[in-house]
Amino acid sequence: MAFAAPAAAHVRSDGTPVTQGGYGIVRLIVPGESERAATVALTVTIPEGVDLKSARTLPIPGWTATVERQKVGSAERVSRIVWTATDPANGFGNTEYREFSFSGGPWPKGKDSVALPSDQRYSDGSVVSWNEVAVDKASEPEHPAPIVTLNAAADGHGHDGGHGESATAAGASHHDDTAAPGANESSDGLWHSISVIGLLLALAASVAVAWVLRRDRVTGS
Repeated sequence: MAFAAPAAAHVRSDGTPVTQGGYGIVRLIVPGESERAATVALTVTIPEGVDLKSARTLPIPGWTATVERQKVGSAERVSRIVWTATDPANGFGNTEYREFSFSGGPWPKGKDSVALPSDQRYSDGSVVSWNEVAVDKASEPEHPAPIVTLNAAADGHGHDGGHGESATAAGASHHDDTAAPGANESSDGLWHSISVIGLLLALAASVAVAWVLRRDRVTGS
């Protein structure tokens, strides 16, 4: 436990991955560590080769956020994101933490992770830089940089989904096509029967009327 506590007390990502080549939300968990001063600023550096075209920050009451950009040829990339407390009283101490979030992209393709070197500034002017990257899984740097995990993009062809939708649609269409003739034939037969019955009733009525008229003539004569 003596070793676990210091390892956990650093700026870190919450572990939510983002998609390679896409846009996603990065959440950084920042605990206060100084017993003498409050955390009043956080600067996150986007490393070279990670060319985010845009970054939008989640507002934090009592704090401001600035997205700094850098020219890369004829384009621009996000180079740094700086959060600053508007007043030292809005900082937080060693029994608290803050969540600093931003949405940005596109994230690079072909990488499993990206380290985001971060500087944590305190109200007494001191700065702690979280900018070290472990050389292997077994090692733990003293000041590790937060790591954002990148997931490979899903297969955009969507063969299974496309075939499933096509099969469903085709099945529905086939069902409608086969059901329609039977329904039409039943409907036609019904109306044909009604027409015949109606004709017979009309003939019967005519015969009955003719018989009555003839009987009246015979009676009257």
